[in-house]
Amino acid sequence: MTAQSPQLIMRKTNMAVIPRISLPDGVTLHTHIPGNEKIWENIVERSFGAHFDFDSSLTSRPGYRPEHVFYLSKDGRDIATVSAIEKETYPGEGWLHMVAVDPDAQGLGLSFPLVAAALSCFRSRGFASVVLSTDDFRLPAIKTYLRLGFEPLMDHESYPARWDAIFAKIRK
Repeated sequence: MTAQSPQLIMRKTNMAVIPRISLPDGVTLHTHIPGNEKIWENIVERSFGAHFDFDSSLTSRPGYRPEHVFYLSKDGRDIATVSAIEKETYPGEGWLHMVAVDPDAQGLGLSFPLVAAALSCFRSRGFASVVLSTDDFRLPAIKTYLRLGFEPLMDHESYPARWDAIFAKIRK
């Protein structure tokens, strides 16, 4: 991906097919508790390597509600998060935002149930489709999104070649 290339965009249009949420032993799911914004910021920062402010990243977005921000916890510590919000550039669709797993918890299969929880939230709110953005190098995340029924959008001239390269890597 070059500096001018946009993030990849994926869309799920079959909201009837969402797997049952099955959590690993000792992992629990809960929604955001106002006052725990720093917990969200810490998970996201550890996951993405950059600081994102909770308020500017979430509360200013259409459709934000604390119950649309999900966390997975293990041993009493929040270790993953995702938000089910909306984005102005995709009106009428859900926007899967900031799927973040603490690096110490990566590889435990947490993204799949975390995203499934957000998809269930979108479906219960009547969304017929959900969109997300991701980076070319996030191959484990892309595999998860594909397993959950997301498909690549090809609305930028760079996307076909980039997706070809991604599929070549993940099919090895």
